[in-house]
This record gives sequence, structure tokens and C-alpha cells, in this order.
Amino acid sequence: MRSCCMRIAAFLILAAVSSCVMHAAAPDEEESRKSGEAWLSLVDAQKYDESWKEASAQFRSAVTQEQWAAALKGARDPLGPMVSRTSARVNFTKTLRGAPDGDYAIFHFTTVFKNKEGVTERLTLVQEEGKWRVTAYAIH
Repeated sequence: MRSCCMRIAAFLILAAVSSCVMHAAAPDEEESRKSGEAWLSLVDAQKYDESWKEASAQFRSAVTQEQWAAALKGARDPLGPMVSRTSARVNFTKTLRGAPDGDYAIFHFTTVFKNKEGVTERLTLVQEEGKWRVTAYAIH
């Protein structure tokens, strides 16, 4: 009986240690999510120029500030204000097609706008100079 209790206690200790190790990666997710949501709040507030300035160097080299603002005005303005946004999933990867290797976080959100429900937003962030910065945004 004592041996069984010792094994259960050892299992519980292992489970607790494993849980701590598994949660060690959570700060990356939490940090990247906060950065992504802060950036989305700029887009939601129609601060398109500021969202461009806060994006990654790769993003800014791919599209001019004027092109970005025009694209968002065409894609986001007709949807109306954002009503709710729910995180659907997140993936972390070291590689993306057409991009240099790095640390990437890809968030998928299900978003409701005043004029349209069930919109999917995909936000890709890259670790750049110790900060998570948006490198791609897509809305479907």
C-alpha cells in the first residue's frame, strides 16, 4: 500500500513539473497575443498609418504606408466597427513560405463587424529585435 501511495505521489509531482514546463512556453503566446491585439486595435480605430509604422520591417518594405492605408480603407471600412473578436487558434513556426526563417506566431480570429459576421482574420507576427511585430494581415 505504501509503495502505491509513493508512486501516486511521484506521479503527481511529475505531473506538476510537466505542467510547469508546458506552461513555460505560454509567455511567448501571451506576449505575441498582446502585441497582435494592440496592433489590431490600431486597425480597429482606423489608425492605418500608425499600424503600418508599428509593423515589422519586412512588412513595411513590402507595402508603402499609402498602399497599406488604401488597402485597409477598401477592405475594413465597409465592414463597419468591430463588434467582437475571438481567438480561434494560434500556431508557432520557424519557417514561412517566402519569408526568412525566424520565430513566427500565426493567430486566427473569428470576428464580428457591425456590417458582417463570421469574418476570419489571420495575423502573422515575427519576433524582431526582441519584440513581436506584425508581418502579415489577412481578412476573409
